[in-house]
Amino acid sequence: MFQTKIFGTDQSPSQWKLRYEKETQTGGISIKAIQVRNNAARACINSIDAIIESALHDNHAMATNLIEGLSKYQEAMTILTSHRKLSDDEIETFQTLIDDFFELWLDVFGTQGISNYLHLLGSGHVHYFLKEYRCLYLYLQQGWEALNGQIQTFIHQNSQRGGHNSGTARGEKSYIYCVVRMVIRDLLWKIYEADQFFLNLERGGYKC
Repeated sequence: MFQTKIFGTDQSPSQWKLRYEKETQTGGISIKAIQVRNNAARACINSIDAIIESALHDNHAMATNLIEGLSKYQEAMTILTSHRKLSDDEIETFQTLIDDFFELWLDVFGTQGISNYLHLLGSGHVHYFLKEYRCLYLYLQQGWEALNGQIQTFIHQNSQRGGHNSGTARGEKSYIYCVVRMVIRDLLWKIYEADQFFLNLERGGYKC
């Protein structure tokens, strides 16, 4: 299901696999901790109804509670990740949705199902910072997480040649010099310094 419905299609299935192990004492199967990147997590959330129905086909009550609760969560996240300052009404709507989600989540999993992130939401910490700063999207670290993936890809695709002539001096070899340059370019765009440079260039403020 994950390979053909969530992360891929029937024509182009994903290579992702669910990690699990067999229990020696009971002979059953236990699922290992699932770790996915942000885009994969979003794909799971977008298809969460199908995942729940498939996993809990024999427990209709639990599936119904989870689907209802996570629909509240999705609505709340749409508000939270808005790229603008939120109004007081929107902030209160966000917390109301989170409260409804949190109650249903506790009904299913109890306190054992409360992670650090869920604690931040349910305890009102996120609501507090929304009241203080209005828009938390500016402070997300997902861009840095995505940059980690870009760096890994860059290194794997470009470092096998030994970094010939990639250092600061002619003939000097460096595996990291080209990576640092890429990170600096990315940082300049993230903090709007690159935008400012080209805007000033258009206005005649800078000369190349």
